[in-house]
Amino acid sequence: MNTRTPLIRSALCLALGIILYDGMTSFWMHRLWLIPVVGVFSFLPLLWRKGRKELVLLGAVLFLVACGIGRMALSDEAWSRQSSWAVGSTGLWTGIVRESPSVNREGEPYARYPVELETIRYEDGDEKDIAGTAYIYETNPKQLYRPGDRISVSGKMTAVRIYKNPGKIDLEGRYRSQRLLGRIYPEKGETLRFSGDSGEFRIQRWAEDTRNRISHAFAPYMDPVRLHILGTLLFGGNYSDIPQKIMNSFSSTGIVHILSVSGSHVALLFGFLYFLGKWIHLPERVVISLAILLVLFYSFLSGLVPPVIRAAAMGILSVGGVFLDREKSSLNLLGAAVTGMLLWDPFYLYDVSFQLSVGASAGILIFYRPLSRFFSRFSHLPHWIGEGIALSTAAQVLTIPLVLYDFHSFPFYFIPANLFVTPVLEWVIIAGLLAAVLSFIFLPLAGGILQLADYLLWFSIRLNLTLSSLPGASLRTGAMTVMEILLYYSTVGILYFKKYLFQRPRRLMAAGGCWCLLALGCFTLLLLAPKARLYAPELGPDQGAVLLSGGHRILYYRGGSIPSHTSNWEWNSFLGYVGLTEADLLLLNLEEVKEPIPLSLSIPVREIWVAGGPVEKKAPQVLKDFKGTLRNVKAARLTMGNMAAITNGSSFLLTERDRAVYFSGRKGLSLSSFPEHTLWVAGNRKNSAGIPVEEIRRVRGEAIIYGGSRLASSWEDMDLLESEHYPAANVYEKGMQAASFRKDWTLEGHGLWYRER
Repeated sequence: MNTRTPLIRSALCLALGIILYDGMTSFWMHRLWLIPVVGVFSFLPLLWRKGRKELVLLGAVLFLVACGIGRMALSDEAWSRQSSWAVGSTGLWTGIVRESPSVNREGEPYARYPVELETIRYEDGDEKDIAGTAYIYETNPKQLYRPGDRISVSGKMTAVRIYKNPGKIDLEGRYRSQRLLGRIYPEKGETLRFSGDSGEFRIQRWAEDTRNRISHAFAPYMDPVRLHILGTLLFGGNYSDIPQKIMNSFSSTGIVHILSVSGSHVALLFGFLYFLGKWIHLPERVVISLAILLVLFYSFLSGLVPPVIRAAAMGILSVGGVFLDREKSSLNLLGAAVTGMLLWDPFYLYDVSFQLSVGASAGILIFYRPLSRFFSRFSHLPHWIGEGIALSTAAQVLTIPLVLYDFHSFPFYFIPANLFVTPVLEWVIIAGLLAAVLSFIFLPLAGGILQLADYLLWFSIRLNLTLSSLPGASLRTGAMTVMEILLYYSTVGILYFKKYLFQRPRRLMAAGGCWCLLALGCFTLLLLAPKARLYAPELGPDQGAVLLSGGHRILYYRGGSIPSHTSNWEWNSFLGYVGLTEADLLLLNLEEVKEPIPLSLSIPVREIWVAGGPVEKKAPQVLKDFKGTLRNVKAARLTMGNMAAITNGSSFLLTERDRAVYFSGRKGLSLSSFPEHTLWVAGNRKNSAGIPVEEIRRVRGEAIIYGGSRLASSWEDMDLLESEHYPAANVYEKGMQAASFRKDWTLEGHGLWYRER
């Protein structure tokens, strides 16, 4: 076994322990005594002097896994000490602002403050201490409070709702890491009240004041929009101040990471300072020591937020490798950084920025040199272009499945963007940091540098907008299935370790056999693909489904009585996760809608059938850029290809060959009988006593996906379905559900092993 990278292997074992605890929390909570037992037992091979090397390594692995389990158990214990009882309470809340607020200036403006809660005072005068944090919102803020300010507000705390849909950034781990209890919205007519300076969070306040001073010094020399972009390039944050068109262009070309402080910023700063020191003939040790001090200062200036801490830790360890002349130990240094950060906060493992940073760093360290040697074979390719392609490709190798899972699209032009846009932006960052330092010393010189940076920033933005507007700039692929991910990483591993595998035929045969089994599994899943498949995501007050049947792509959306921007975001994110680029039909049920819902479509749709009222008033954003056929349906029989549809203006029954899907609305279809193979997509019926038992017995659904809610009638409906012995799954309780049809309809839970391409 290769032991040249023990620290990176230690990080992997620690991560495995964290995953094992998080996946079986209830098991470990009742068996905490097992954790130290495993840790002690893992030391026994070390005491056996004649033990084999493999046995000693097994003991080390068990010990590190036990450390991961134990660290996660400690975090779980800390979370259990939070004042979860406060969720749902109404009173006067007092707390301290932890960080600068997130400000939204589009539509109805608001500020969101992360607040360390201290007390709550109820209406009867009773006061209790609180442990935990909350987001406190203020609409139309007249002034913004700073970190360390003590504020108070009257209102109700609501729980943070986590929608259990796959294919999106994991927020649950982030909220638990922040010890977040919920959200507090001021009562009508109430505003936030300042209660004095607490004396806490001084570093964050100093960082905010310094950044504001730099921004005011920069303002006379730059365009206002580009000034906000430069501030984001230098210190992160301020994303709401950047036009959405520019943000989308950076996402489409795959370089959006440069807008947040990351390892690339720290590496850039180290590189510039290193060459500057060499130019003025300073000793290497002095240059590296000064660089480390400046990186630490830059981290404080950025507010010591988690991404900056991660970037600084990785950068300083990398420089330590240069200082010790141990560049070959870069993977071990990365492993040390990952191990330290996971021990500090195990929830980092679920943070997408942490995953992408580590994946990109590891990809560069592992694949850059082999790829660089490969491109050097092309004699007509300029050296700098070959190295640029090798670097950008290496950074993507290990992160592609993560990018597709979280963002559902692949940036096709990431290579030209990294070759031509990123270098210009890097010079903008260097110029901005240099101007920030000079603004405290000699402002006119800083102003001249800023004007140059402004021109470079304008050029890079225009170039990136041009690249992102080209056909196919962002390929909407959807997420990879579990089997596809395993096959992808096994292919990467075989290509990288080919020399090691070819040394012994048995190794090659074992690796080739595993790869063939995975490839056969992917092919078998495609070969045995179901005739029809339906996905039902969790959309809060709304209800939705995606039906893939016989070449048809049909969307169903039932609006709730409460407009929800989150439901719309979840819906469009889910369409990206499934990988849909267009749909044949949208069935839109608006009978429960009282106020216009913010529903929009991120993909083109050929036809829209609307039930329950005028779409122009109830869902006007759906019609934006819509060029297909719009039908307001009542009682009718319709067809689309070989699919027949029956509707009463509330419910829809879609029939195709030997199968059917029944989308029931407020008013059920009054058919005497339903097809034998019927999948029922049901939901709560407001202003009614629930689903009648007579309808359940008439439909006789082979499988039922219930788009429930927290209302009591929803749980009564599920109890009734269970008492009638029908297989049913509640989306509100279990998250996204899938059903497939081969010979009959079958529920599949999340259904992550196969997806139609």
